[in-house]
Amino acid sequence: MTAARKPAVLALAVLACNSGGAETSPGFTTQPGTTAPITTLPDDTSEGSSTGSSSTSTSTSGGSSTDSSAGASASTGMVWDMGTPPDFDVTPPGCQGKIDFLFIISRHSFMLSHQEQLVAAFPQFIDTIQSQFTDFDVQILVTDSVQQWGSNACEDDCPEICMAEPAYPCAYAPTTCDETIGAGIVMNVGPNTANAPCLDGPRRYITADTLDIPATFECLARVGTYGNNKIGDALLGAMSPKLNKVGGCNEGFIRDDALLMVTLIGPEDNADTPASSQGTWQEWMQAVVDRKKGDLDAIVMFTLTDDCMGTKNPDNRLCTMTPKFPHSLLEVLTTPDYGPIFDEAAALALEACSAFVPG
Repeated sequence: MTAARKPAVLALAVLACNSGGAETSPGFTTQPGTTAPITTLPDDTSEGSSTGSSSTSTSTSGGSSTDSSAGASASTGMVWDMGTPPDFDVTPPGCQGKIDFLFIISRHSFMLSHQEQLVAAFPQFIDTIQSQFTDFDVQILVTDSVQQWGSNACEDDCPEICMAEPAYPCAYAPTTCDETIGAGIVMNVGPNTANAPCLDGPRRYITADTLDIPATFECLARVGTYGNNKIGDALLGAMSPKLNKVGGCNEGFIRDDALLMVTLIGPEDNADTPASSQGTWQEWMQAVVDRKKGDLDAIVMFTLTDDCMGTKNPDNRLCTMTPKFPHSLLEVLTTPDYGPIFDEAAALALEACSAFVPG
């Protein structure tokens, strides 16, 4: 069966009566000029709970003129010289190419081909976005779906050569950040990885100064095929104050004035699976919204996972959460060619970027 694409938009518009009556809004809301965190969560079966609010508007009307010259001008078509109107720029500033890309890639055992597809699609994706901006200020953090660093199969062989992966670096001592879920990867080890450092420096993410962004991303994105599929836990970790504070593993990655694009790649992280992530999809979404100070227009959510066609099961948390973001794209992980999907994702990022007004 061919899965239909279903980019979904969360209804965010505030509906108000001209008479000043009550308004209703979904649980996740964005108010112009505010950055307050969202506190009301939608439940598992509805688009969102309503919150009451009110607004008022005022209008003015001019009185009639008794000036005879004014009457003359109206009858003769005379136009008063009021000078050049002021030049008001009503175009939103947009993100101007300042984008933080978070990739959470599953290390599930069947992810090898999907990681290869991601690596193949990424260069065109990033070039498409970069070509739109004179100053492309990008940051890219890649993390995986497992807290554990390395591979037990190889650790059991060390210090001898690992039979499963001869290049496994037995002498490497992982840091606390290496063993923290949601922290940026600097070195993947184990089967189907580079088994060598991808980043060399204090930051655990790519920046605009990285010499070869596609090659560095390829090294990072090959996270391997050993471990669990805890995408939700990784998302919570990447958004956590602990990892983003000064001195944290991901310090400086998520910037207040940058668009945040989250890309989740892996099978569905079902709530009814024993080795799945903790929490509800609402908690996952809330963590992302809180990290961007309640501004849903500052977030793009892009998910490649199991076929979500027709699913209404709230245990399918990635399928349920993704469309709740107003700027979102939900696609099938097993799609043979990721190129067209990432073209669509690039267009979505550019559209969101153009509308984003940094707070």
